[in-house]
Amino acid sequence: MKLMTLAAVAVLATASSMSLAQDLTEIDKPASELEQVLAHEVELSAGAQEVRVVRVTMEPHTAAAWHNHPSPVYVYVEEGEVVLEVEGESKTIKAGEAIAEPLDARMRALNTTDKPARAVVFQISPTEEAFLEEEPQE
Repeated sequence: MKLMTLAAVAVLATASSMSLAQDLTEIDKPASELEQVLAHEVELSAGAQEVRVVRVTMEPHTAAAWHNHPSPVYVYVEEGEVVLEVEGESKTIKAGEAIAEPLDARMRALNTTDKPARAVVFQISPTEEAFLEEEPQE
C-alpha cells in the first residue's frame, strides 16, 4: 500500500511539474508590446537626483493653480483629456499621449470636459527641490 501511495505521489508530482513547465512557457511569451509615447533629451545638474511619479485625477471643469516647474516634468494622460495652458498658449493632451512641460514657464492644467481626467506625472529633480512652485493667489 505504501508503494502504491508513493507511486501515486510521484505521478502527481510529475504531472504537476509538467503542467507548471507548460504554464511557465506561456508566461515567457510577451504580455504586451512596448510603444514609446515620448522621448525627450534632458541635461541634469550634478548631485543626487530624484525621480518622482505622481498620479493626478482632475475632476470635470477644474483647473490647477498657475505654477512652474524648475526641473523636467513629463505628463502621460491615462484617461480623458487635459488642456495645458503655457504662457498664453493651450495644448490638449488626450488619453495615450504624453508631453514634456517646459522648464520655468508659467502654466496650469485644466479639465474642460464633463468627465474626470487621469494622468501620471514624472519629474526628475535634485532631491531637495520642490515639485512645483505655485504662484501666489490673486
